[in-house]
Amino acid sequence: MNPTSSTNNSLDIAAVLLVVQASFSLVAGLSSLPFAIVEPGFRVLSVVTIVIAIGMFRLARNLRRGRRWAWRWLIAVELLSLAITSLLGLLPIGALRGPVPLLVNLVIPLSVVFLLAAGSGGRPTQAGPTDPA
Repeated sequence: MNPTSSTNNSLDIAAVLLVVQASFSLVAGLSSLPFAIVEPGFRVLSVVTIVIAIGMFRLARNLRRGRRWAWRWLIAVELLSLAITSLLGLLPIGALRGPVPLLVNLVIPLSVVFLLAAGSGGRPTQAGPTDPA
């Protein structure tokens, strides 16, 4: 197995997780639109959430295409997401109750950062021939 295939596999898995995360954000933004009829603040929040989801879809696509700038932006976005999640976890408002918010806001960004960090290196970890036969 050559070392670039494991790098590509981890970036492919990260792209799939990003699509899942962006899908959850898109559903959250679209589901808050009916509440925007009554409260104008929800209009802004729902539009911002939808725009972030569209941006994450584009970043996932550009990550699959091998764009280095998309990798940098995704690291920044996921670390910002983790920082905001940790701040929300410290506030006594109950933002992270249950398994779904923990999965979407904590586990998926952590795994994406880990996969992007693992996929950033293209060097082999073992010395020796790549084909044992």
